[in-house]
Amino acid sequence: MDLLAPTAVTVEQWSLAQGGFPGYCRGCGDWGQFSQSQPAAGDWANLMEGMMCSCGLNGRMRGILMALDDLLLRLGRIPATAAVFERLTPLFPRLLERLPGLTGSEYLGDSLASGSVVQTAWGGIRHESLLAPSFGDASLDLVMHFDVLEHVPDVDQALRECWRILRPGGWMLFSCPFYEELESTIVRARLVDGVLEHVLEPCYHGNPVDGGGALVFSQPGWDLWERVQHAGFGRVGVSLCFDPVQGVLTDACPYPDGHAWPVVFAAQKP
Repeated sequence: MDLLAPTAVTVEQWSLAQGGFPGYCRGCGDWGQFSQSQPAAGDWANLMEGMMCSCGLNGRMRGILMALDDLLLRLGRIPATAAVFERLTPLFPRLLERLPGLTGSEYLGDSLASGSVVQTAWGGIRHESLLAPSFGDASLDLVMHFDVLEHVPDVDQALRECWRILRPGGWMLFSCPFYEELESTIVRARLVDGVLEHVLEPCYHGNPVDGGGALVFSQPGWDLWERVQHAGFGRVGVSLCFDPVQGVLTDACPYPDGHAWPVVFAAQKP
């Protein structure tokens, strides 16, 4: 990250000045123009959530596909059963192209049981909670969740549940906003006996099923590696997916405690 930082700053400043730049999208397989909206006065542009391709994928999503394609290449096979905790994003169809046995779901509310199918404006959508997924023990070859972990009140339980539903030798592939200056995870909110308690000022990220956004419970730091291992995973790695040609950049946040690189974690169950 330190070695790439000068290159990242140069490319990202140029991208903002030009309103984007041409590149290759591994989602739709086309060369085209990635578009980047200008930030409002006094604000900054999140380039990971920007650099939009005409197919709908942003830089963060293309970075996820980079990491998934690399994992599948190393495995030398297509996992027969896989689950991803998202369904209503432009990324899901691209994941399904690679993983025919993929099950997608969304979190649709506290009152629902995991595994329920809810009729929505988008049709029937499966509801799953990362804290209590309905999948059976050792039933999946691959579990994926992307920018979900920071929105659950108990990260360790979510990681243990992913371990539970994976078969031995199975993989968990996931991403979350990863701030390289944070040694330890920052807790922003928590549930105490079922009551929401804000430790810091509430922060929300975009949510495809809720216009009000999703509450951020934590900002992960370097201790995330140990937490994944403590959940039972024996092998943990990370892919740094920075690639200007594919329009995968950092979030370009000017503040050290909020600057994030496009990283995707892969962990294997022994």
